[in-house]
Amino acid sequence: MKKRIMAILLSVMMVGALFTGCKSSTANTDSGSAAASGSANAAQKAIDDRIANAKKTGKYQTVVMAFLNWTGSPKDLPKVNAAISQYTEKKLGLDVKLQILDAATYKQQMTLMLSSGQQLDIFNGVMIGYAPSVNNGYCLDLEKDKLFQTYGADITNAVGKKFVDNCRVNGALYGLPENKDNANGQDGFSIGKKYLDGIGFNYASMYKNKGDEIIYTDINTINNIFSQLHSKYPDKYVFAPQIATLVQANDFDSLGGDNFGVLLNKAQDFKVADLFASDTYINFCMRNYNWNKAGYISKDALTNDIAPTAQVKAGTAMAYATACKPGIKAQESGLCGQDMILFQTGIDFSPSNAASAMPWCINSNTKDAVAAMQFLNLAYSDPVVSNYLCWGIEGTHYVKTSDGHFDFATGVNGQNSGYYNNVNWEMPNQFIAGIWTGNDLDIWTRMKKFNDSAVTSKAAGFVFDNSAVTTEYTALTNVYNQYEKQLEFGFVNPATGIPEMDAKLKTNGLDKYMTEKQNQLNKWSKTYANK
Repeated sequence: MKKRIMAILLSVMMVGALFTGCKSSTANTDSGSAAASGSANAAQKAIDDRIANAKKTGKYQTVVMAFLNWTGSPKDLPKVNAAISQYTEKKLGLDVKLQILDAATYKQQMTLMLSSGQQLDIFNGVMIGYAPSVNNGYCLDLEKDKLFQTYGADITNAVGKKFVDNCRVNGALYGLPENKDNANGQDGFSIGKKYLDGIGFNYASMYKNKGDEIIYTDINTINNIFSQLHSKYPDKYVFAPQIATLVQANDFDSLGGDNFGVLLNKAQDFKVADLFASDTYINFCMRNYNWNKAGYISKDALTNDIAPTAQVKAGTAMAYATACKPGIKAQESGLCGQDMILFQTGIDFSPSNAASAMPWCINSNTKDAVAAMQFLNLAYSDPVVSNYLCWGIEGTHYVKTSDGHFDFATGVNGQNSGYYNNVNWEMPNQFIAGIWTGNDLDIWTRMKKFNDSAVTSKAAGFVFDNSAVTTEYTALTNVYNQYEKQLEFGFVNPATGIPEMDAKLKTNGLDKYMTEKQNQLNKWSKTYANK
């Protein structure tokens, strides 16, 4: 009898638990739906309020968004701003003003804009540095008052939670990653096809497979090409150097976006090392030193701020270094206004800051964080906005072809286009924009495969907070700036210049800075590494 009573009681408890579980599950579902509904309602209310205010005042509120390109502000930027605004007035009750700055002066201009108090709502952290921007107070905490959760939900859907989280600094979210190539095909070179044809170089036989856009080779091949180009075209410079080449050419990880303490050897361990005392740096500088002595590099390279692609387009240079990736041939050919042949001598490598190298941030001084976040959300999720950012105005700058590509509009080319954006990798979500002619229509599937197959830093997702060593960072940056171009463009003998620079760096706190990186990396690795 007792067993029967216990069995009945147990059955009742199980049924009760089942109903309790169902109730809990329903409550959670209802809670999630309510939260989503609440966010949607709040977002729509913000839009409705702005539209109502515009009808009352006759003027729409403006959001200012700044980023760089390689050639400065395009001549048709006012037209593109007007076209985007016509669309966003209906979608968000907002006008949009893009400010496109030349890469050569972007860091200085952005620092001035962010510190001066002029209107700048959204900016890209490339070149100015993510951690320095956070430490200088330029970046708004995107989750303050649930801003991101309420008004930026589509962004996580676009790029993935993992990459959003990889932009956190000490747990806080100050920036958002783009949909782009998250790896570099390292030590790549872009060389004008007509010049290779001119020296009779048989590049066609070097492609591994039909349809390949990159030739995989070694640096000896590049040296041989450069020598022949110099002999054949003595009136042109063979190679146009640029600062970004150091990182793009070598498989070290610039922890925190600076070179004061790095992970060497494909970043497969957590030992922070002095880059400037490594064979990696010495060999890179020596290569450029030899090229400079051979006459391949312009004598005014230290002061010439013209982008290498623009130098090739102008006919003053024939080659430059670049990071390779799917779609690189069409991209560089478009930038140079001529067919370019791409060579790669290094590995495909994804550094720790693949997500946070150039995040989109909202200025902490913005007067309307909700409006800024809502436009960012639209830029990540709406193909119309992404096409404006990437390609300009349909019919004016580009047309859709019968096979589904985008191409130049009639009478427009890379030389005369009023808006030919050369930094689509910097845009929030180029993956939803049209695909330019010359690229396969499956380019973004290939890009994902490229990202997934690259050698990845063990510190992927680590973001260095240099707030405890800002004095050292400033001093180290000042020293490095004195030597950077001199050494890396080959104007100073590395045998004497590198030891001199490294000694000054150590005097100005390099060891302390590296120790701080190591301590933070050790702490981070215990919680996040390989997660």
